[in-house]
Amino acid sequence: MGSRVGGEVEIVRSSRELKALAGEWESLSLSLGLPMLSHAWVLACAEALYEIGELHIITVRLRGSLVGVAPLVAIKRAGARYLELAGAAYLYEPSGLLYRDEESLAAVTSAVMSCGIPVVLGRIPAESPFIPQIRSIVSGRGVVVEGGVGYTLSVPISSGWKEYVASLSSRRRYDLRRARQRAEEVGTVTVRVCSPSPEEVEEGIAEFVRIESTGWKGRNGSSLSHRASLREFFLRYAALASRAGMLRLSFLDVAGNPIAAQISVIYAERLWVLKIGYDETWSRCSPGSQLLAETMEYAFECKLKSYEFLGSDEPWLHGWVTERRGYRTIGCYPATLQGLYGLAADTVGRMRARAASLHQ
Repeated sequence: MGSRVGGEVEIVRSSRELKALAGEWESLSLSLGLPMLSHAWVLACAEALYEIGELHIITVRLRGSLVGVAPLVAIKRAGARYLELAGAAYLYEPSGLLYRDEESLAAVTSAVMSCGIPVVLGRIPAESPFIPQIRSIVSGRGVVVEGGVGYTLSVPISSGWKEYVASLSSRRRYDLRRARQRAEEVGTVTVRVCSPSPEEVEEGIAEFVRIESTGWKGRNGSSLSHRASLREFFLRYAALASRAGMLRLSFLDVAGNPIAAQISVIYAERLWVLKIGYDETWSRCSPGSQLLAETMEYAFECKLKSYEFLGSDEPWLHGWVTERRGYRTIGCYPATLQGLYGLAADTVGRMRARAASLHQ
């Protein structure tokens, strides 16, 4: 049995234990609306990105029901032991804690802080009620360091596709038309938005990896073709998402040749773009932008709530009419030997990074 910190607390340390939580977990994550908090995402992270013994997922039960989860892993950095959100350091996507209500949020927050070691929570929603909760709990018993706000972009779906396109700048509309015309000069343009079966996932992901590797990510070593653990993550997550009917693999073909590809999921009535890649030999046709427009139109046709760009707020996305979603990183350092050591190590690390940036 686990300890009690406002509920029954247990630590999940294996993928076998994690798998057993699937049904209860998903009932919590769907209400929060982030695919990165889904059971499939965290399970794929656990199996592809971490070694045995690194899982440190905190669960809280009240009156027998799962009401809170902190999807954490234990890592070592600069000689200190930390807890951080699963996948955050590899995928740089929004995340957070799972909770049912205010009572369960307080319980899971207390459980996290009772571990007595530094906790770094990357890219949690800037308006999350967790932030004031952690300030209150840590007050007088440690230090909370809050990072600045970073953003992702979202296209709200509140009209038809034609009305949305009409709201774009004339330059953006012209660029999209011209890109399509250039592609059509070469051959027939087709778009495939696929919901593959689990048996079809491996072939679809392999095609994405091939296309992505032809671009700048392939040259600088950041493509999935160069990063085996991330490739394994996306393969595992895609298989799980396919079983749930969420996965969409999309391709832009010219004269039968795939020149752009996208991995996305439909979750909580929103389409989330996870990865996009294109063949740079076709760059004059803007294949990435064409495929974005096509999958965006698909989201409008499906009458979803929004089309979500993940990653960060990039200038090349500003031609779309979007809203911003804010996220920030929170570091929590309890007043323990490990907590204070972690705070000192992170402070030195930030100072070194700052000094290095000033000399570039």
